[in-house]
Amino acid sequence: MADYETGYKKPPKHSQFKPGNCANPHGRRGKKEPQTAAEIFNEVMNQFAEYREGGKAKRAPRIELLVKRYGAAALKGDVGAAANLLKLREKFEKLPNVTPILIPMTEQDMNAA
Repeated sequence: MADYETGYKKPPKHSQFKPGNCANPHGRRGKKEPQTAAEIFNEVMNQFAEYREGGKAKRAPRIELLVKRYGAAALKGDVGAAANLLKLREKFEKLPNVTPILIPMTEQDMNAA
């Protein structure tokens, strides 16, 4: 053997990192910053949910389904639903940048639905 002994925490010279090599260039991922209530709300409401319409399974953002449900209930005479629908409309007029996130569907997703 040579002048270098291999063993626990002593890898062979040929398999050690070469000078200038950074084994983990990006390092450990930092801590994730906590989300605000608005970010959590947008994330949840923009997720897609499945529903049935005309016997067919469809997918749409939750916010869209919520607005449709309030609209249908308001048309049937539910005053509370109409009030909530108007409140939602008022809020979204103030915050026009809240839009659904579109997620492209693959053929496999379309066949599964």
